[in-house]
Amino acid sequence: VQATLESFLDPSVKVLTLQQLEAVEVDHWRNNTSFGLIFNLGVLVGLIVGAIIVYQILYSDVSDHLPEYATMKAMGYSDRFVVGIIVQESVLLAALAFVPSLVLAIGLYAVLANSTSLLIAMTAQRAVAVFALTLTMAAGSGWLATGKLRRLDPADIF
Repeated sequence: VQATLESFLDPSVKVLTLQQLEAVEVDHWRNNTSFGLIFNLGVLVGLIVGAIIVYQILYSDVSDHLPEYATMKAMGYSDRFVVGIIVQESVLLAALAFVPSLVLAIGLYAVLANSTSLLIAMTAQRAVAVFALTLTMAAGSGWLATGKLRRLDPADIF
């Protein structure tokens, strides 16, 4: 039908399928309106704030347990192993925080959709992408928080 209509109509007229129209509309709202910019900046700010919070929590945890980590290093555990503990802790922290955050986000999406009449929803694909970004951000923050630990000489603690 699309090809038939295009053959009769002027080339300046676009004939789109439902999927193509949806893609054009989504692209327009994401790239040509302030809504797309606001949502993209919201993601960026959320990642930055999340990274800072995770870094602060883990840095204070590393500082509080520095003698224990120094003991592990003195016993022969490698930097990689000790840093891996902190990175695992950061990923676990992010994974546990993701579930209530997802529930809150779904609720906020519903409120926003009702108040603005925009068709927005938390899709499974979007949730998986946010989860992957969250784990990556947490792992990076965890690694950064171990700077003091990586430079640690066990003899300096004792």
